[in-house]
Formats: sequence, C-alpha cells, structure tokens
Amino acid sequence: MLKEILNLEHAQHISKNEQKNIKGGIPECWIYAIEAGCVLIPTGSICPVNTEAGICDSNRLCC
Repeated sequence: MLKEILNLEHAQHISKNEQKNIKGGIPECWIYAIEAGCVLIPTGSICPVNTEAGICDSNRLCC
C-alpha cells in the first residue's frame, strides 16, 4: 500500500477518454488547484500522506 501511495508517476495524467467526459474541458478549478500545489491522482487511487481529496468537487485532487 505504501508503494501505491508513493507511486505518482501517472498522477498528473488526464486520459483522452476522461477529457471527453469533462464538459467544457479541464475545469479551471483543477488548474488553479494544481498550480497551488495540489496533486491530481489517478482515478480510484488514494491521496498521498498529509493530503485530502474533495477540492473542486473531485476525488482526484488531493491538497
């Protein structure tokens, strides 16, 4: 489990299929959150230590 938490190599990736499902493109809130230091994790993953999901109404952003 620790290995999964530390393995963030695909974290900042948004698949083509996911981009199609997001109406209007990548939400502006996500961009601001990532610029502020939040981490975009893969779907179904858990947030790294000392971060929580839920910002921008998404379980993919951990801050």
